[in-house]
Amino acid sequence: MRFVAEAGSWLASFVFPRVCAGCGRMADRGAELCGRCFASASATPSHPTAPPGIDSVACGPLVGDAARALVHGLKYEGHRRAAFDLVRLAAPSIPNDFCPVGCVLVPVPVHPHRRRERGYNQSALLARHWSRILSREVREDFLVRRTDTRTQTKLDADKRRENLAGAFSVGKGFRKDVPVVLVDDVLTTGSTLSACASALLAAGCPEVRAICVLWAGEA
Repeated sequence: MRFVAEAGSWLASFVFPRVCAGCGRMADRGAELCGRCFASASATPSHPTAPPGIDSVACGPLVGDAARALVHGLKYEGHRRAAFDLVRLAAPSIPNDFCPVGCVLVPVPVHPHRRRERGYNQSALLARHWSRILSREVREDFLVRRTDTRTQTKLDADKRRENLAGAFSVGKGFRKDVPVVLVDDVLTTGSTLSACASALLAAGCPEVRAICVLWAGEA
């Protein structure tokens, strides 16, 4: 079914070309941004510090207007194709040896209620693209979200940590001998990644790293 949906989206792009999410001009074929906005969005490197519980974090560029539009479209407007552009933006910033041999990519889970509303987990879409680039398996059964927490957008760092306390637990497929690389969209305060890492480490995970496609800057 996913193949049919992707094929339909690809065919529709020829009949109804998308406008660029950044400037409103025509986007590049199969993408959400034009070449100019893509170059602008990828021009600002990021240098985040790993949040507590995360051994190492790698991020794409600092969030700008075009990249912010991509994330908004992916999370709230059903623009699945934006995941492709976001991973393209971030890929040059990810070291070739960042994912240890034997590790798995684990998307930050959303609550089932949120997934039903959205139709997908945006971090899982990102993880599938990373899987093709990094040659690592995606495991959505390693981690589950137990509580449907309120949105983090307008919360400060302390409130984000409180909001996420106990929100995650390991899933049925978890194996304690496997290193994990978490996959998420935007690194802001790192509270979500830390909450995920806490659940994984408490269950015996040997190492937790993280990849985010964008960095929001200093919290």
